[in-house]
This record gives sequence, structure tokens and C-alpha cells, in this order.
Amino acid sequence: MDVNELLSRYAAGETKFIGVNLSRVDLSDADLIGIDLDTASIGGAYLIFTFLSRANLSRSNLMRARLCGANLNQATLTAADLSDADLHGAMLQRANLRNTNLTLASLLDANLMEADLRGANLSGANLTGACLRGANLREERRIYYATRRGTCLHKADLRGVNLTGADLAKVDMSGANLWEATLRNAELSGANLSGANLTNASLSDANLSGVNLSGANLTGANLPRANLADADLSDVRLRNALLAEAILKRANLSRADMSNVRMNRSDLSRANLRGASLMGAELIDAYLARADLTDADLSNANFFNAELSTANLMGAFLGGATMPDGSIKRY
Repeated sequence: MDVNELLSRYAAGETKFIGVNLSRVDLSDADLIGIDLDTASIGGAYLIFTFLSRANLSRSNLMRARLCGANLNQATLTAADLSDADLHGAMLQRANLRNTNLTLASLLDANLMEADLRGANLSGANLTGACLRGANLREERRIYYATRRGTCLHKADLRGVNLTGADLAKVDMSGANLWEATLRNAELSGANLSGANLTNASLSDANLSGVNLSGANLTGANLPRANLADADLSDVRLRNALLAEAILKRANLSRADMSNVRMNRSDLSRANLRGASLMGAELIDAYLARADLTDADLSNANFFNAELSTANLMGAFLGGATMPDGSIKRY
């Protein structure tokens, strides 16, 4: 079907164009609101600044399509193929992208607020500067694992996003805003979260081994049972965070602000805590074998029943701290 026929039939009130072939056509700036292009072939088409809000593009082929600035708000794109598509600056607010193939797609500065991305394949996709506030990327079945490896979410707006169980191993989320995001049971090993905002984020049972969280803000974050072994947490802010039973062995926590953090029964063996602030922290039953606490501020911290005998406390300030035997340091 050529462009003129499509546009004239649409203008006459026809909206169903199921299975139509529109490969490599130019529909830039066209008004196609509510059009039904289920299973259509639109690969390589030009849809720049096209109005496709509330359109049905389920199972359609949009490989390498140009959708820069396109309006796809509330559109249905379930199981569509958008691999290698250019969606730079596209509007996808509240769009249904369940099981959509977005491998290698460019989503720079795209608006994906409240979009449903469950099961979407974002491998190698670039979401730098994208807004995903309130989006749902929850992993519902393990079959979808590894679909987000290599995704770039640098400086992305992910406030309140649901990433429960998501596989984000080695993903670049440096500088991203994950305020109050849900990342329970997420796979984040080797990910780059340096400078990210994770204030009040939920990361219980998440795998963060080897993650880069240097300079990140985790104030009030919940990380019970999280695995942070070998992680870089230098200069991180962990004020009032919960890390009960967390694994932080060999983690770099140098100069970290851990005031009032709760780390009861956590494993900090061989961790680097040089110059860190643990004022008022709770470390009851914590394991700090050979941890380096040189010059750390441990004032008013609670180490009751903790393993502290082989830790390096050179230059550490322990005024008011409760020691493993229950005694309180007076200086």
C-alpha cells in the first residue's frame, strides 16, 4: 500500500490496516491517531514526528524504523519488533511495550513515563536521558532474564520504577535517578551506578556484587540480605539505610557516610572502611574480621556481639560506642 492510499482511507474514517505492508514509506508528521496496524510491516519506515497515540502496533515489524519525536502515548506495541529503531525523543507515556523487542534501539531522551515494559528486550538499547518514572520493568518470569544486559541508562529518570527481579548486570546507570525505585531481587552484578540517586530505593535480596556505587546516594535505602561483595561504595551516602544481613565482604566503603545505618548480622569481612563515618550505626552481631576501620568515626555505634577482634581500628574514634562485650567506650 502506498502512502496516499493509506492517508486517504484513514481520512475517510477507516482505521484498520491489519497486516499492511508499509516498509520504507515516509509518513513523517502524519496524523494517524488510533490507527490499527496490527502485524503490519513497517520496517525502515520514516515516522518522524508522526502522531500514533493510542495506535495498535502489536506484533508489527518496525525494525530500523525512524520514530524520532513520534507521539506514541498510550500506544499498544506488544510483541512488536523495534530492534535498531530510532526513537530519539519519542513520547511513549503509558505505552504498552510488553514483550517488545527493543534490542539496539535508540531511546535517547524518550518519555516512557508509566510505560509497561514487562518482558521487553532492551539489550544494547540506549536510554541515556530517558524518563522512565513509574514505568514497570518487573521481571515476572525467569525466561526473560538477560534481556537488559548492555542497556545504557546513563542519567535516566527512573524515579519510582519497578525493576523487581530485573537482570541489569553490567548495565550503565551512572548518574541515574532511581529515587524510591523498586529493585528487589534484581541482578545488578558489575553494574555502573556511580553518582546515582537511590534515595529510599528498595534493593532487598538484590545481587550487587562488584557494582560501582561510588558517590551514589543511598540515603534511607533498604538493602536487607543484599549481596555487595567486592562493590565500590567509596564516598557513598548510606545515612539511615537498612543493610541487615547484607554481604559486604571486601567492599570499598572508604569515606562513606553511614551515619545511623543498620547493619545487624552483616558480613563486612576484609571491607575497607577507612575514613568512613558510622556515627550511631547498629552493627549487632556483625562480622568485621580483618576489616579496615582506620580513622573511621565510630562514635555511639553499637558493636554488641560483633566480631571486631581482628579489625584494624588504628586512629578510629570510638567515643560512646558499645563494644562487643557490651561495655561502652568513654573516649
